[in-house]
Order: sequence, then C-alpha cells, then structure tokens
Amino acid sequence: MWEFLQNLFTALLPIVTAFAGWAGARIRNTNQKDKAVERGVKMLLRAKIIDLGLHYLEAGEIPPYGMETLKGCYKEYEALGDGDHSVGDIVRRCETLKIRNG
Repeated sequence: MWEFLQNLFTALLPIVTAFAGWAGARIRNTNQKDKAVERGVKMLLRAKIIDLGLHYLEAGEIPPYGMETLKGCYKEYEALGDGDHSVGDIVRRCETLKIRNG
C-alpha cells in the first residue's frame, strides 16, 4: 500500500507542479491587467477633470451639473491615488466660480 502511494505521489507531482505554475502565471497576468485598467481609468478621469475644469474656468462660470460632475470625477480620481496636485487645484478653482442657472 505504501509503495502504491509513493508511486501515485511521484506520478502526480509533475501535474501538480505544472498546475501551480500555470495558476501563478494567471494570477500575475490578471493583476497586471487590473493595474493597467486602474491606471487607464485614472488617466481618463484626470483628462476629463482637466478638460471640463479649464473649460469652465475660461467661461468664468459653471452650471450645477458641471460642478457635480467635476466633484464626482475628482472624488474617484483621488480614491485611485491622486499623484497630480494640479488636478485638485483646478477643481478648487472651479468651486470659486459663479454658479450659473441651467
């Protein structure tokens, strides 16, 4: 019986090792894709905040929905790890703008 278990273990060891290697590669690949998606979303939020913010700063006023959009985008941008203080500065400057109707 003991010899049977040794033979079984010897036969299964390469399969288990190969599976562990495959699973590790899948996890690593998934993590890399997740990080890429996170960085991409952060850059899209950054671009949207800058575009909208500069537009409203140039106009000198902001509609309520514009302020809501800016603040919502900025909140999520910060949650992803804000590395660019100029984006926060744009939002703070927009908060001082006159709120226009509509």
